[in-house]
Amino acid sequence: MADKAVQTLSEQEKTISLFEFIKELNKLKHKVVLNLRDYPWHVALSDIPVFPEYIKVCYRDRVEEESETADDLLLSVRKPEFEECPAPDDCFSHWLAPGWDDHHGDAEVILERNIPAEDQNGGEAPEEDTAVERFEDSPERVAAYQGWQALRTAWADRQGVIEKTRELFTDLYQLYFQLQRESETEEIIVANGILRDVKTPGVAHPVLTHRVQLAYDAMENVISVHDTESASELYSVLFQMMDGVNLDAINRLNDDLRTNDYHPLDRIGTPDFLKALVRQLSADSMFSPAGVPEGWSRKNRLLLYLEPCYIVRKRLDGTPKAIEKIIENIQKTGIVPAPIADLVSGGKIDLPEDGGEWSIEEQLAAVGGESVDVLLSKEANKEQLEIAHRIEQYNAVLVQGPPGTGKTHTIANLMGHFLAQGKSVLVTSHTKKALSVLKEKVAPGLRSLCVSVLDDSNLDMERSVDGITDQMSKTTAHEMQREMDRLAGERRDIIARLAAVRRKIFASLNRECSCMVYNGEEISPSRAAAFVLAHEGDLSYIPGRVRLDAPLPLTFQQLTELYRSNRLVSKLDEAELAVDLPDPADLPHPAEFQRIQAELRSMQDRLKEIEQTKVWTIDNHPLEQQMDIDGLDGLNGKVTIRYPQRDALQELSEYVRGFSSIDPWMRSAAVDGKNGGPYLRRWELLIEQIEETCRCGETLVEEQFGVEIVFAQPDRAGDLKSAFQALKTVLGPNGKIPALTRMFHKDYVAAHESVTINGKLAQSAADCDLVLHVIELKEARRKCAAYWDELLGSHGVSKFLELDAASPERIARNWVPYIQKYLNWYQEDYAQLREKLTAAGVPADRLFGVSPMDSDLSATDKILSAVEHTIPRLCEAIALVLDLDEREAVLRRTGDTLLLGKRVNSALCTALAEAVSAGDTQRYGDAFSSLEETHGKHALQRERTELLSILKPIAPQWADAIQNREGVHGGDTVPDTIEDAWKWKQLSGRIDEITREPFEQLQADSLRLSREYRAVTAEYAETCGWYHLLRRTEADIDMKQALQGWKQTVKRIGKGTGKTAPALKAKARELMARCQSAVPCWIMPISRALESLDPKENRFDIVVIDEASQSDISSLAILYMGKKLIIVGDDKQVSPMAVGTDTDKMSALEQMYLKDKIPNSHLYNAKTSIYDIAATTFQPLMLREHFRCVPEIIGFSNMLSYDYKIKPLRDASSSALLPAVVSYRVADGQRMGRLKTNPKEAEAVVALLKACLEQEEYRGKTFGVISLLGDEQVKVIQREIEGEIDAKEIVARNILCGNSANFQGDERDVIFLSLVDSGDGTGPLPMMGFGVDDAMRKRYNVAASRAKDQLWVVHSLDAANDLKPGDMRKRLIDYAADPHAAEVQHGEIKAHAESPFERAVAEDLTDRGYHLVQQWAVGAYRLDMVALCGKQTAAIECDGERWHSGAEKVREDMERQTILERLGWRFIRIRGSEYYRAPEKTMERVISQLAAFGIEPEAAEDSGTGGQDASELLSRVKLRAAQIIESRHDGEDPIDLETIQAALDPKRIVPQRVKEKSGPVQMVLPGMEK
Repeated sequence: MADKAVQTLSEQEKTISLFEFIKELNKLKHKVVLNLRDYPWHVALSDIPVFPEYIKVCYRDRVEEESETADDLLLSVRKPEFEECPAPDDCFSHWLAPGWDDHHGDAEVILERNIPAEDQNGGEAPEEDTAVERFEDSPERVAAYQGWQALRTAWADRQGVIEKTRELFTDLYQLYFQLQRESETEEIIVANGILRDVKTPGVAHPVLTHRVQLAYDAMENVISVHDTESASELYSVLFQMMDGVNLDAINRLNDDLRTNDYHPLDRIGTPDFLKALVRQLSADSMFSPAGVPEGWSRKNRLLLYLEPCYIVRKRLDGTPKAIEKIIENIQKTGIVPAPIADLVSGGKIDLPEDGGEWSIEEQLAAVGGESVDVLLSKEANKEQLEIAHRIEQYNAVLVQGPPGTGKTHTIANLMGHFLAQGKSVLVTSHTKKALSVLKEKVAPGLRSLCVSVLDDSNLDMERSVDGITDQMSKTTAHEMQREMDRLAGERRDIIARLAAVRRKIFASLNRECSCMVYNGEEISPSRAAAFVLAHEGDLSYIPGRVRLDAPLPLTFQQLTELYRSNRLVSKLDEAELAVDLPDPADLPHPAEFQRIQAELRSMQDRLKEIEQTKVWTIDNHPLEQQMDIDGLDGLNGKVTIRYPQRDALQELSEYVRGFSSIDPWMRSAAVDGKNGGPYLRRWELLIEQIEETCRCGETLVEEQFGVEIVFAQPDRAGDLKSAFQALKTVLGPNGKIPALTRMFHKDYVAAHESVTINGKLAQSAADCDLVLHVIELKEARRKCAAYWDELLGSHGVSKFLELDAASPERIARNWVPYIQKYLNWYQEDYAQLREKLTAAGVPADRLFGVSPMDSDLSATDKILSAVEHTIPRLCEAIALVLDLDEREAVLRRTGDTLLLGKRVNSALCTALAEAVSAGDTQRYGDAFSSLEETHGKHALQRERTELLSILKPIAPQWADAIQNREGVHGGDTVPDTIEDAWKWKQLSGRIDEITREPFEQLQADSLRLSREYRAVTAEYAETCGWYHLLRRTEADIDMKQALQGWKQTVKRIGKGTGKTAPALKAKARELMARCQSAVPCWIMPISRALESLDPKENRFDIVVIDEASQSDISSLAILYMGKKLIIVGDDKQVSPMAVGTDTDKMSALEQMYLKDKIPNSHLYNAKTSIYDIAATTFQPLMLREHFRCVPEIIGFSNMLSYDYKIKPLRDASSSALLPAVVSYRVADGQRMGRLKTNPKEAEAVVALLKACLEQEEYRGKTFGVISLLGDEQVKVIQREIEGEIDAKEIVARNILCGNSANFQGDERDVIFLSLVDSGDGTGPLPMMGFGVDDAMRKRYNVAASRAKDQLWVVHSLDAANDLKPGDMRKRLIDYAADPHAAEVQHGEIKAHAESPFERAVAEDLTDRGYHLVQQWAVGAYRLDMVALCGKQTAAIECDGERWHSGAEKVREDMERQTILERLGWRFIRIRGSEYYRAPEKTMERVISQLAAFGIEPEAAEDSGTGGQDASELLSRVKLRAAQIIESRHDGEDPIDLETIQAALDPKRIVPQRVKEKSGPVQMVLPGMEK
């Protein structure tokens, strides 16, 4: 039955059900406030102190004469400073009780005092003689006090006013930043007319409201409230909550309000309006002009009294009214826009036909956003083109825009295209942040066609109307039409020329990067050109033209026969040829034969030398593939070794070569390492003591810098340790020992006087610490020397103290790796050694000769001696035997070949065989030459004619030269380089073809035409946009009158306080409705669009919804205004949270209105965004090019949420704030129990921020702070910021503190993230995953992608111990510690294999003095090399070494260049064929182009400077932050965080044993925490 019901529902009924659901859901979201006290903040004007010096209160009273000068100030508060209390007179100042200078209390006097009398001898008299003096005893004193008290009372009263004023200022100041963070959800209003209801006791709320805005002048330190151009409203929802009132009167009252525009601060007209209002609501009512009358409720039901006040409340939008109008319009007209129909009904769509594969020039044009039919007037990409194409084909386009991918730029570009088509456009967003700079990005000539309404101001509307009317006065639609035709023709011509140039560039690059195939060999054009240039003198002897791409027509043998056939072949030669002479190529060449003989002699001599040196006897058995060695270093009997594999022998040889001489201590260390236990522990103690001594020494280096410490008895310095530990606590502020201590502790005095620091005795605890540290170092060195001398000194190594006079431990530390190597030798190297010996066929046990009777030291000595002395020579001997066998085998095979079959009868073969047997190189060479000569003459004459007939069609001039016996071609010997000469002839012809094209000119033409295309497209789009507007307005006199009338009416309104102002405002609103149709493009947040636009009247061709993933489904009403939609958002970023919305009621609403009516009805709730709903129906398109962050910053989000699909395009070198990502651990940071705050972390964040503000590198940078654990930490950090950073700086640097949602759509140069959480010492914290609905991942994604230049991850966690693998917090901290780790892991960065071509170019430019950086990274791309000069850069690309990649690689390279040229990069391309054919000429061209780009030779900077600068800046910021924190805690008692946490957590069990306080909490810089 349910399915049947669905089928019977019409599209209109489904749509109405959807909007009914949204209307009811919106009511759930917005709680009705009935009482002022339920607002988070409000203040009545009557509660504002009267303090004209610092507070200015303005009203909006209606006056007779209207002022032309607008003044929208309503309230201003300047922050006063407290004043000093009047100084009391000396005659009574000592009678005042403490607290006399605190204005909160009264100044009291001490009524009487005891004055001791003196005896005659000048001493004190007995107690019974003490006198009593009363304050009132002195009339003069009393009079003076009373006079001062009057002054003080006036002062105290004034301080009370100052205090209240400061409190008001603080409230407004904090609200100013709060409203900045929550600008989309909260607002400040001024209200009046508080209504009370006896029947509804909870009602106490103003009925007349008006939106205002806060402003802050940091220079003057003044916070102010300003009026806006929005209309006053009745709080109508209040009346709907009251039973028995006349609701029919509300419509009449609203009409009156719209007509007369009553303002809550109008003391003239508003009281009468409010009096009429309450009387129309109920006859049983009372109006009071001044507060609440006593006993009003006994005779009246309603009371309305005047009490102007300011209120901060949740922002109210126009969604309910808009939805009511939409439902009404659907019921009346049946109109359901196509995109909404797709959502509620589904169905089928007609897919566009595939237009076929794009040509290469079309593909390259699309990369730059170029198209014949799409007019993108600013820099563009293919995603923008795709959006423009899709919106023509579909009802809606869904665009996923990850952080920083240029969503605003994309929308601005598309706006220009739509305006050029004459379409009306509404661009809207959940927040105005996303829209704030949109209009600035629109092409300048089209800006007057757009109105940006982001606040309650008509200023931008006035500018647009001015622009439109000005354009109407200058030109006509007909003139615009002619200009359009001209520009269209010019544009088509440029597109055609640009396509032609790109085709040529592609063809040239494709040839350059495509292999030449010669004789089956692939050769790159670069190598070919180099070959042609190098052999122009010796291989260019083949005459005339030849057919290209043809192999050598005749083989070398055929050519030899052809050339030698120029004379007859002798009979002797024929006889030799008859016995099937072997091919000389199958025999060793004489040079090779000579080399083999020389190598045999050399190897045999070396083998004998080894036998004599080692007293070995080596017998080789090649047939058995083994060798015997007798006398192997004292071993009895022969050792048989089979021929091993070469690689096994090589590995063994390289392994033992790694050992140099083995000293006695090494043997001892190896034995102790093998034995382990106490033997090993001795060495470990030595290593630990070396490290401890180094630590002491390094600590003291900084402390003792510039300080001279002298001990009277240096050898007894250790005896002073206890005394100086005591002196730390007893030394007075003057550096002296108190007398009493000196009396009882003579040893303290002696110790104190035995040490001087810079010639003085210790003056403070810090001096004592310094002395103690020196003593500790001396003791550490003494202990270290004892260990060293026992373990190493006893084996001939220098004594510890002899290593270095100043710092022996530093030298000793260099020994530690070697000590550890030999301690671990048995566990690691020995097993490896045995494996390699076995692999090489050497019996290890026989070789080492270790006996069970040997001691550990003796056995180790035998093994290491073998490693040092025996195995290297053994490896060499085995290798020699293998080499000898290889060469003798070659000679055996050669002899067999020469005497095979009939060849025994050949004199030539016999002579060669005898020479081989005798090893006679001279005879072999002579006989080989004779064989070569004879073998080459076989049947040459017979084949001469046939060979010439083959050659002539391919190389006619060459064939003629041989036939006519001309020059070198007339001899009887073919040139031995004839094959290379043919290769030269072929490659020379191909290179001439390639280099004939003027490539650099093509490059220049492409750039020039691209710029011309963008310029003419912008001009054409602007002309088209104005043409369509003028065509509409010229035919509509009413519209022209409305534009001019509205403009003049707004000017006459002025301040809006004149008697005629209400009528003028009403007329302006009427004219505004007409003007809205004249302006084709509107930019406004969704809430304001629903307030300002009528869904029944305002229908747009295109509605663009930005940040759609932030807009909940209440905003679906905006979809009704669009015939087509472009929905831009990102489901990987923060989505609606539906905080406080009743989920049961939401489910009930879904069941009532949506279930079984529309697809995916279960997804419709307050947590669902417009983007989520659109994604169920429309196919998303992703923007991939990222422009905001440097690559290291966006890398985390790219990894976390986008599977590395984002392409960072920003150059990492564009920011001087290095490193770009910083992990900063707050060593003493601790989350406060279950509270979501971490005060120490907040303090560290602000200290770091403050430290950054002081550094020159951060000049002009903006800052933001994001709490990753909610708003409680935001408030703590905000308080820290307000207390530590000057307000001017906060405003100037746009410092904002908030959560991830507050920052979505926003950015700052520098962002600090506060993780808040901390470990509790009991193990890893509970796992933080992606969260319900992916909320946590979205939060981290947004937070980590807001920083443009630098991201600080500030945390209080030991990621390795406090967090589990996969925890979101750990992933962020680990990434911040090493941003490139993930790139390496996923293969994002590949090792650079430098090509000879690039190396040659780089060396040439470097030799000329140019500053080059190779493999320069630009986001996701890399450039071969970049030339730099000051701030000027040019990319130099070497083409020709990637020939194996094919046409696809060429296209990708051209696309990359197009993208980077759009970002401002300039390219110089060098073709390998051009360079290697004429290097000097090519480099002169490159130098000329560099000069044209403003790049001259300059010295390259030290490659390490960047890293040093980054480290230095980071260290500077951290050090300064530590100083800031330390200065804040000077003189404070230690902070016991455990006690604080226990107090905040009632469930925490307080330990019975209280730990002793160990001193103040210290800040530890990262890397120094233990």
